[in-house]
Amino acid sequence: MKHKYAKGEGMKITTFSKSIIPFRQGDAKKVGQGCYYADMIVWLNGDQIKLGNNVGFNFGCYVNGFGGLIIEDGCRFGPYTMIHTANHIVDNVDAGIDGQGWNKKPVHIEKEVGVIMGIIILPGVRIGEGSLIGAGSVVAKDIPPYRIAVGNPCKPKKSRK
Repeated sequence: MKHKYAKGEGMKITTFSKSIIPFRQGDAKKVGQGCYYADMIVWLNGDQIKLGNNVGFNFGCYVNGFGGLIIEDGCRFGPYTMIHTANHIVDNVDAGIDGQGWNKKPVHIEKEVGVIMGIIILPGVRIGEGSLIGAGSVVAKDIPPYRIAVGNPCKPKKSRK
């Protein structure tokens, strides 16, 4: 089988070689211009999500806006990122988990945040403008603006300014 690439040149993945799907106005409470996702996204409770302009999600992200979610302009989310905005209430050990309700805590992600890959963002977190969150991190506490933060739990390691 003949291919269209020169010998030694591999296929290049671009925005044209994978499915880039634009968000529609009804997909969230607010959808800014230029928002998109790349294939397989789990998008729950969009009526509680506000997206700024040019927000992008890569392949396989899980986003649940049940507790409220604001994502400001220019944020990018790498593959397999998860954003949670609520947890089960489990205070009553004599009752089942499903019957105890939810503890909702909104998440706020400020402008131009880069969430690299495989990151879990937990309820109640605010990630400051211009921050970068390293691959595999678990964000359980607020991250100040313009920080490079990594780890489980995710902690700021370096300032970008």
